[in-house]
Amino acid sequence: MKLSVASSSPLQKFYLRDLNSNEFDIALDTDQHIASGWYELCVEYVDTKIEITDILINDSSIKYMIYTGYYTDGNGVQHQPATAVWDEGGVFSIWIHTEIGAMYQRIYKTIRNGDFGQNLFEKYSLIVDRPFVVKDQWPAHIRSFYEQAHGPQWWYNTGNDIPWKYCDLPDYDTDELLSELEPMLGHYEERKNGGFCIKQIKEHASDLPFIELDDISSPLVREFVTSVGYSRIIDISVQTLRPGTYIDIHRDDHYKRAAYPYIKGCKKLYWACKAHEGVYFKHGNGGILPLNRPLLLNTIEHPHAVIHQGDQIRTSILVYGELN
Repeated sequence: MKLSVASSSPLQKFYLRDLNSNEFDIALDTDQHIASGWYELCVEYVDTKIEITDILINDSSIKYMIYTGYYTDGNGVQHQPATAVWDEGGVFSIWIHTEIGAMYQRIYKTIRNGDFGQNLFEKYSLIVDRPFVVKDQWPAHIRSFYEQAHGPQWWYNTGNDIPWKYCDLPDYDTDELLSELEPMLGHYEERKNGGFCIKQIKEHASDLPFIELDDISSPLVREFVTSVGYSRIIDISVQTLRPGTYIDIHRDDHYKRAAYPYIKGCKKLYWACKAHEGVYFKHGNGGILPLNRPLLLNTIEHPHAVIHQGDQIRTSILVYGELN
């Protein structure tokens, strides 16, 4: 690959970082061998403000795609769009591909015309799917699923294909909330020889009819689902996963359900509220999920799997409903 950067002053410190976070020094304007794939081009501020006006891969300009780059200043604040470096500790970052055609395909498919040059973080989420090497205890297809990586992609926040989003919730006493949920969950199922257990509010989960908020007897549970943004719910479940257990690769098959119009897209609350350490949820092109925070998931459009390499039983709360 030949990489060229047009800038107001010569770049002082720059490098490529692959999907495994390995860093590579690279010379500009010269052909050099580098494995095909996605790389994060990082340009650090040294002592001179530098404006970057173009980036060329194999002598072809990335054109408007330069506006997918962003600057993280010395205080950790992200600026987008930004094509410069200007303060101590700051770094300009942009994901590029060794084959510029692959970069055009990915970015032009996912970013709408007219949005280049605007703050993409206001409309999109940048999610990077990285390879993840798991223990040898898992079947070959699971290990391979985790080790493959889609790389970076900008996902439109209100699109039905975005794999996941953060869900901001108030602080809840987890034990109190689980205690309030317990008498509501009258249907129990064991899978994986008891390694994966589900308690849910309905026998047929994720389907109509709705449960109105006024029909939820617990004020705490009612407040909880309201804080997510549900105006009425379809299902609530509490699921546990024992160490050494995995949930096989699958997609949630809800296309034929009457509830599908209400649950397609990022509509499922997934909160790994207890003992998520050592649990790795691979969510298709959305990568390994950050289980330290509640999430809204799209499990209908994306194949996913879960492995438990930790040493404690993981507990998760899942909710489907009509989001405001």
